[in-house]
Order: sequence, then C-alpha cells, then structure tokens
Amino acid sequence: MDTKFRFQALDLGPLKGLIRLDARIPEMLEALSDPDGLLNASDLLFKNSARTKAGRVMIGERPFFLKCYNKRGMIHTAKTVFRHSRPWRAYRLAVYLIQNGVDTPAPVAILEEHRLGALMRSYLVTEYVSGKRIRTFISRRVKGTGWRAGTAARVAGLIAGLHASRVCHGDLKANNILLEDDKGRERPWLVDLDGARLRSRISDKDRITDLGRLLASFSDILTPSELYRFLINYSIESGVWQDTEERRDVIRHLRTILSRHQARHRKKRGVCVRVV
Repeated sequence: MDTKFRFQALDLGPLKGLIRLDARIPEMLEALSDPDGLLNASDLLFKNSARTKAGRVMIGERPFFLKCYNKRGMIHTAKTVFRHSRPWRAYRLAVYLIQNGVDTPAPVAILEEHRLGALMRSYLVTEYVSGKRIRTFISRRVKGTGWRAGTAARVAGLIAGLHASRVCHGDLKANNILLEDDKGRERPWLVDLDGARLRSRISDKDRITDLGRLLASFSDILTPSELYRFLINYSIESGVWQDTEERRDVIRHLRTILSRHQARHRKKRGVCVRVV
C-alpha cells in the first residue's frame, strides 16, 4: 500500500490523532506538539478568521499546509460529542479522492483535543501544493485564448472526477482550486474539503449546486462562451446531460444561480456581469 494511505495513532499529550507513517519523524513530532505556535510562525497565512486559521508552515526544510479549526460555541461543541470533527472528515475524504484519481493535497496528520468527550480544538496537516489560485492565472490571460480553454477543460475534468467519486464539494469556488505548473503543464488541485460529503449517488441537484457556485465565482473573468464551453466539457467528461433539451434545462438552472450571485455582488463590485 502507498505510504500516503498508511496512518497510525498519534499521542502528543492533550492532542491525539493520526499521522502518516512516512511523516513520523522527530522534527514533525516536535513541531506538532505546539501547532498554534507553528501556525503563528507561518510565513504565509491564507486565512485567519474566527472559525479557522490556515497557512504554510516549515517543518524541517519542507513546507506543509496547516489548518486550525477554532471552537465555535456551546451548541457546535456539543455536536462534536456525536460526530467526527471537520479535519477528520476532510482527511478521510482526501484519502478517498486520491485513491479515485482526484488531485487534492494528501493528508499528513490530524490532531484533536477533547475534554469530557467534547472537541476543544483540532488541526489538519496536508502536503503543500505550490500552485496559485486559478483566478490569478486565468484573469491574467487574454480572453478566448487556447490556454484559457485548455485550463478550463482540465478543471471541468477535475470536477467530473469529483462527482464520479460520488462526492459533492459543498463550497466549490474558484478560490478552492489551485493551479500548479507540472513540468510545463498546468495541473488543477481541489482544496478545502471541510464541507464535502460522500453521497450514495450524485444527483442533478448536487451537480448543479456545485457547478453553479463554481461558475458564479468565475463569471466576472470568463466570457459567456467560455462558461458554456466549460459546461460542455463537464458534460462530456461526466457522461451526463447529453440530450440537448436536458442541457438547456441545466443552463436555465445555472442562469438562475448566476443571476442571484450577480444581484448579491453587483453593488459590492460596481459592475454588471453577463450570464450564460
């Protein structure tokens, strides 16, 4: 079995969890004994909110991604007595998706502190992907070029693979897709699996919800024809909505989602975004 999927129990005093076998080295164990201090020393923070804090951290001479999940009140804390934490769910889904050929950063360790059965704090460590947010890449390229079309097609293939694995992302947007230069070819990565769920089957509603959120986040930088081509690529890769009438119905649903997104953000951005 690939070492990326072999984990063992980890006990660091109040913090307990799992660690990947190939990562169980003295430098890693020492760093994870104080994850808050490690994150405070981060040279690149991606998020710092009341709910989560995430950034790139150096352990030894290697970069890793570390995310801290803060306590969210008494009701949420009570719920954690009866269900797995967000980093635990993200870890399990990441392993599952990688085994199904979907590119997402491989988990390295999860840590949790419980008191009287309730979750106090939790952390997720994954491999660090050096790619940048896909919006940054696409917005700097000339509209309608072959590069943009090729990149959009690869992203469509990534999302098709996600849904073929019966996983609904739940927060699928441009900021949760990274683009890495892989030997001269752009490789998309899916990140932030906190809200992802494994379904018994992916329904059209699940697909449209994920795609609507993603296309809405792209609607100010992709042209209508590029958005439509993305949908065609997804349809081909997924083997769904092959019938013209079915595709028209899906487009009507996506138009509604994009229009709602447009209405919410028009005042904030001060622009009018065309929809497909």
